[in-house]
Amino acid sequence: MSTMGTISGIIAILCCLFLVSGHSGFRRLGLGRTARLALIWAVIIVALVIVINLFQGAGVQSSL
Repeated sequence: MSTMGTISGIIAILCCLFLVSGHSGFRRLGLGRTARLALIWAVIIVALVIVINLFQGAGVQSSL
């Protein structure tokens, strides 16, 4: 996976989180819970990038 693709994916997720933050239920979570949700999403994104890089490094071709 290229660096540009990774950066584009991270920017897309941040934009989605920004759009969701306009929802009133999301605003009631508070700073601590919002930070926790952002951290969870960051871990998911990083894990997916690592898994994709491992599969590409191992020579496994993805049909995606």
